[in-house]
Amino acid sequence: MSEVHVLTTGEAARYCGVNFRTVIRWIERGQLKAYKLPGRGDHRICVEDFVGFLRDNAMPVPAELGSATRKVLLATAAPELAASRPLLQQGGVEVEIAGDSFSAGAMLVTSKPAMLVLDANLEGANGFQILDTLRSRSEFSSLSVLVIAPNGEVNQQRWLDAGADAVVSASCDRNELIGRINLLLDA
Repeated sequence: MSEVHVLTTGEAARYCGVNFRTVIRWIERGQLKAYKLPGRGDHRICVEDFVGFLRDNAMPVPAELGSATRKVLLATAAPELAASRPLLQQGGVEVEIAGDSFSAGAMLVTSKPAMLVLDANLEGANGFQILDTLRSRSEFSSLSVLVIAPNGEVNQQRWLDAGADAVVSASCDRNELIGRINLLLDA
């Protein structure tokens, strides 16, 4: 299981150049997602949530935190798509692979990736239902979704209309796929 990276309110305040009480107010108002430690009541902020907060409020993202948002969940059972993993890792992208829809759902919740690369041919899954579920839940509002459409798919626009951020064909060149992933991660 991947390690969860968290910040204290003091650390978040230093990154923003504000008093830690300001960070606590952001949390209390629901502007910044955080959780409380049992017993003590101190707040902890997941780095991914903090980076999302910074981006939503047009604040600069520190370089050491920006790399935390280069995590991708590749939901596919196709070995040729999973073979893209080493190339993405060379580019500084952390990649996890889910071979079925159940694993993908669990990993989305626990790993909090910045992007989901969804193979539309994933067994046991309806890509449109997955997109609908993701787009209807606030915790996935900042998740980028790249759909790998089946070969011969004529109308890729329907994936975009359903909530995908980008679509590529399953027969696309691996370099095109990696380029699209990097483009969405850097957006």
